[in-house]
Amino acid sequence: MSNIILTKRIGNTSFKVRVRFSENATETMEEKFMRVISNYPLANGEACDIINVSQMSRSA
Repeated sequence: MSNIILTKRIGNTSFKVRVRFSENATETMEEKFMRVISNYPLANGEACDIINVSQMSRSA
């Protein structure tokens, strides 16, 4: 099992994410993220969708 740690700073908050994945996985990371995001319940009934343009105003 592989292990990757990603760190991203947005404003004054730093996010540190440990990603663990199997070498035998059948879905891509993008597919996995989309599945998790799509299945996460949202407040006020908002819908999930794919954003096709970058939402970052600056690099971290």
